[in-house]
Amino acid sequence: MFTTLDRYILRGFLINYVIALGVMIGLYVVLDLFVNLDEFTEIKSQTTLQTLEKIADFYSHNLFLYFAQLAGVIILLAACFTLGRFYRTNELTAVMASGTSLYRVAAPILLAALAMNGLWFIDQELIIPGMADKLSRSHSDIEGRNSYAVWFQPDRDNSLLSASAFSPRTKEMRGVIVMRRDAKDRMSEVIRADRARWDDERQFWHLENGYRMKLGVNAVTGAIEDLGRETTTEYWSDLAPKDLGLLQATLWTSFISLPELNKLQQRFEGAGAAEFIHVKHRRLTTIISNMILLCLGIPFFLNRERPSVLIAGGKCLLLCGACYAITFVCQSVDMPFMGPALPAWLPVLVFGPVAVVMLDGIKT
Repeated sequence: MFTTLDRYILRGFLINYVIALGVMIGLYVVLDLFVNLDEFTEIKSQTTLQTLEKIADFYSHNLFLYFAQLAGVIILLAACFTLGRFYRTNELTAVMASGTSLYRVAAPILLAALAMNGLWFIDQELIIPGMADKLSRSHSDIEGRNSYAVWFQPDRDNSLLSASAFSPRTKEMRGVIVMRRDAKDRMSEVIRADRARWDDERQFWHLENGYRMKLGVNAVTGAIEDLGRETTTEYWSDLAPKDLGLLQATLWTSFISLPELNKLQQRFEGAGAAEFIHVKHRRLTTIISNMILLCLGIPFFLNRERPSVLIAGGKCLLLCGACYAITFVCQSVDMPFMGPALPAWLPVLVFGPVAVVMLDGIKT
């Protein structure tokens, strides 16, 4: 049951959360724009209004990605600002004088933090996958004008799709080669075409000058033989233009949901599935890591000895900064010697006990 104190703490926390959200994401956008402004203005013929439209289009979608990356830090800042204000204005002294435990003060903040992590989960699993093709765009090519090659992208039925050039804007490929493989990963068929154009209505690639070449293995020599060719005008594929654009992004696995990661893991068995396993465990441990980060920070401000707020904030910054940095490294850097799952759980195993000890050491 919420008391008047709980509502008062929650109101202060939510106000500080909104402020921290605006400051952190705004700072992220300003720094990113400062570094990449030249890329938005590469086209000399565009007007100032067109440049502003490109910038607005790019960051209006990427705001959701920035929130997913900074959610834990935003919660920590909101909690520290809330408790720091109570600490500085002697409100915690009044709370303790009334016989209320400091754990009771922290309880509504922890519950609110869980709810905010729920917002992170909705953002990561529902919103970001729905705009993955927008998030995979580069600063210099918002409209998808640039063409690039596609090499050996896994497709349906164990096929590999390649193209000498793919244009996201026109949804066309040139120099198309599709290698179909059997259960033993041997080529059973090759499809070639000069050009492929995506049909949005029927969801397939329309081929120009396309043909299908069937292959077989000679029973005597074991060599692959051409068993004949036939003309084809269609290629049904799981790879739509937005998927091809997504696969070119460095962090494309961060833009897809857990069910999609499960499908990719089943498609890439063995060593090829390690990346998807790592991303799944990273996704599962993020909420735990965010809560650990919060539990590491709030004990510095729940203290009866009343040290300086600046000193408490400095200690909080050092410990939480180390936790955030180590978590970032473990989630981002490839560590094959540790397996795909352990790096994602390592920060939890290291800092989780530290957070428990610090919370237990609060003198109420």
